[in-house]
Amino acid sequence: MAAMLLIPRRGVGQARRALHHADGNAENPGESWSRAQMIDAGLPPARLQHEFHSATGELVARTDFDWAGLLVGEFDGMVRYQKHLRPGETPFDAMRREKEREDALRRAGIMVIRWTWNDLERGRVVPLIRDWLLRLRLLAV
Repeated sequence: MAAMLLIPRRGVGQARRALHHADGNAENPGESWSRAQMIDAGLPPARLQHEFHSATGELVARTDFDWAGLLVGEFDGMVRYQKHLRPGETPFDAMRREKEREDALRRAGIMVIRWTWNDLERGRVVPLIRDWLLRLRLLAV
């Protein structure tokens, strides 16, 4: 792709910028759009798909976005509650499982914030993240 973008043409600058920031760890369009908004706002980059483990080594959670092990951001698309159900699981079961996962992160001292497509469309994601980065002293004023 980089070679294709060497040829001057309309829109190539934007495409080069997108390619520069591309990360295969973003698992869906909602995560990619979230990242694009964070990058445009100049927020510190998050680790993507970071795994948190208990003291015994058990996987507690794999998160969409993580800042310094203190703040976790989760894009909530409906796929997790509809298409990616475990065998015999209902959407309510998936929601309860997700709540237990989030509670485990909080017990470890990690703040969890969530957003949806609607939040992305309405420009609410960056202010939410910025607020928590400031509160947790992960971003200078």
